[in-house]
Amino acid sequence: MPTDHACHSAAEVAAETLDPLRTALLTGTSGDGRAHSADTPPDGAAGLLAFLDGLFAELHGALTPWHSTVGGRIRDAAGVPAPGGSATAPARQPSGWEALGLVRTRAEAVLTALAHAPGGGAAGMAMRLNLVEDILAGALGRVDVPADQAAHCAAGLAEATGSLFGLRPAHRQRPAPQPSPDPVPPAFPRMSDWMTGGLP
Repeated sequence: MPTDHACHSAAEVAAETLDPLRTALLTGTSGDGRAHSADTPPDGAAGLLAFLDGLFAELHGALTPWHSTVGGRIRDAAGVPAPGGSATAPARQPSGWEALGLVRTRAEAVLTALAHAPGGGAAGMAMRLNLVEDILAGALGRVDVPADQAAHCAAGLAEATGSLFGLRPAHRQRPAPQPSPDPVPPAFPRMSDWMTGGLP
């Protein structure tokens, strides 16, 4: 089971992943041409919890409701809510220490569900990390996150989440892309390239 230290470390990695997303969104503009503004720093625990909720939803055949809100949740975790608000975004999501406490509980629930699911173990977890990463990248695109930033954020959160279960990419991903007139998406390791150190 994930330790408190593992949860805290994973939340720090998630916050580092959300920081360039926040920077990119703050230097962009909303659909109506107004500049984004936010004073809230990224909340890695909230971002990690959103990804874990996706794994849990996949294991229980409930990805549709998760997909409808996760884009707004990740923007909120990055400290930059979607412009004009979102009709499907939840009114409030856990943050800070509350979210960090829920990260461990949710990670344990994911492991329990995985143990009873077909195709469990490390291979099953890697496959699900892949799936949730792909769905998250698409969901972020629906809330005005540029494609390169959406892909980078989803990959980083997948890596942070995988670390809770002793999984990590065989190759480190490149640094986050910086906003530019013609951004070029970085090459990400596929999550099928996982190395296991803890998941049975």
